[in-house]
Amino acid sequence: MSISAKTRKQVRQIFDYRCGYCGIPEHSAGSELEIDHFQPKSCGGTDDLENLVYCCPACNRFKQDYWPGENNQRRLLHPLKDKLEEHLIEDEDGLLIALSDPGAFHIQKLRLNRPQLRSARVTRRLRNEIYSGIDEAVAHSKQLDERDSELSKLLNVVFSHLQRLRNL
Repeated sequence: MSISAKTRKQVRQIFDYRCGYCGIPEHSAGSELEIDHFQPKSCGGTDDLENLVYCCPACNRFKQDYWPGENNQRRLLHPLKDKLEEHLIEDEDGLLIALSDPGAFHIQKLRLNRPQLRSARVTRRLRNEIYSGIDEAVAHSKQLDERDSELSKLLNVVFSHLQRLRNL
């Protein structure tokens, strides 16, 4: 049984149209991404919404049908259930660094330090810094406009007083 169009739409929205594993948006991939069963169907996974992850073809290919066995504690991080910031940190060069054993395995298994992903992370960070700078400049410009308006009003009051004094 395949995933319904309604469920696919829900999964896309839940993951904000980005790969749940590497974060690449579908517009960068050039098409909709794939639906991955976090716990593969071959290992007892279901089509329930909480088992579905929106992911890019590369991450889906690297993950394959991986599921830790009973004695294997090496697990992948669930993009919505795990607090990724407890397991991974990004350096300024876009390199993901593990903070935990599951984080290290997650990075290694999904090959999350691929050169293209590192480049995309740096580009995203720089773009966010630029947008933040623009937002700050716009806010500062609004403050200056307000101050200019206040000073213009004050100047008009001063000119009005000077005009009255001249007429005396």
